[in-house]
Amino acid sequence: TMGLTLYFDFYLRVTVIAITFAFTLLPLYQSFVLRHLGCHEVDTASACHVVAGTLLTLPWPAIHATCLASIVCYRWLASSRKNFRTTKAEEAEDVYDTLGGMTTKSFKTVDGVTITYRTVGPADAPMKILCGNGLGCSTAFALPILKELQKKSDVGSKLEKIQLVTWDYRGLFDSVKGTESLNTPFLSMRDNANDALALMDELGWDSCDSFIGYSTGVQVGLELAAMRPGKVGSLILLNGTHGQLLHSMLQPLFRIPTLVDSFHYLIALMRNDWFIELVKPIVMSHAFVFRVFLFKPLSFLTGRDYEWYGLNYFTDFFSYGPVHSVNYLKYPHMLDCHSAFHLLPEIKAPTLVVSGMLDVLTPSYHSYEMASRMPNCELLVKTWGTHFVLLEYPEEVGTRIEEFLRKNGRLDWATTKEKGSRHGKRGRSGSRARDRGRSRGAAAERG
Repeated sequence: TMGLTLYFDFYLRVTVIAITFAFTLLPLYQSFVLRHLGCHEVDTASACHVVAGTLLTLPWPAIHATCLASIVCYRWLASSRKNFRTTKAEEAEDVYDTLGGMTTKSFKTVDGVTITYRTVGPADAPMKILCGNGLGCSTAFALPILKELQKKSDVGSKLEKIQLVTWDYRGLFDSVKGTESLNTPFLSMRDNANDALALMDELGWDSCDSFIGYSTGVQVGLELAAMRPGKVGSLILLNGTHGQLLHSMLQPLFRIPTLVDSFHYLIALMRNDWFIELVKPIVMSHAFVFRVFLFKPLSFLTGRDYEWYGLNYFTDFFSYGPVHSVNYLKYPHMLDCHSAFHLLPEIKAPTLVVSGMLDVLTPSYHSYEMASRMPNCELLVKTWGTHFVLLEYPEEVGTRIEEFLRKNGRLDWATTKEKGSRHGKRGRSGSRARDRGRSRGAAAERG
């Protein structure tokens, strides 16, 4: 990486000299010769050439200085980059540890795909939450939710009353095995919803109390709730669409006809192995550039931790092998082919839809459309929120999620163990609470 940066710097030096000579020094020399030969009036074209050349060369010193600054930044980051990622990973592990630890397991589906899933919280927790990630997102997406729910817990340092489970979509991350020979149609939202059903069977769940979907997970959750309504107690949908992703992506105000065709052609080009092999060394060797010039300033200006999440997102695309990278680029096609718009009125489960007005990947008008067509839906839209509302407003979104779960009878910190759940038997704490209740009633009658 250092060699490439130095080469780029050398290239800029040569380019600056060449352009300066071609557009500035050469016309000046020409004007000097004309004056020496007795032509006291400088040619108008030559004068314009000098002015234009000067204007053209003005940006190059800034570009050159930026290149030199990047070298200095690289030398500083070369020693801190590893420590940065290690520290942030350790912070994530600390959160998981305080929540009871994270366990990674896998199982095989009926079509031979190995699905890797991760659980946080005890297996005997009375409340079961299933999380559908965004495209290319790792388990870290659930961290803000877990942190905010932990703050509401009254059981000490561990969130003992919730078990949260998320999985890698088929063909992505650690769920690549078994998809090498599968055709693109086997990456559909219906297949991912069936994987969610198989995961619940693997865990021994009759159903999940709530399904939390982010981005791609929104479409998976809608498909799951429409297919098997009794399997999902409630839906929490964050920054997603009801279908046909590419018809509205990067179109925040309204849908632009025919733009979807351009997206399909572009993604089809990027899916080629030669393109991925060409781009991979550039991105992986210059990941620090994205961190310094994009994610770090964005984090500084907004006060949110885009830096770690963004850096992981960029590098994870190439870190899990070529099959993962190709499948990642197949998913936008499948997300565009899927639509649950016609199914929205049939989804009766209580639903909370969260979006941001500045979301350009999944514009907020999708959220308004879902809220208007789903019979039991609440809507939360943040005016200055983007596609990452969960990172930008973790306290407010976390509080709203907790209130939504309480309102729909899915969460009660004070009486969860007393009430038990359909996933487990009543405990002795519930009997003691009932005894205390009867005692208080008897005392009231005596009084």
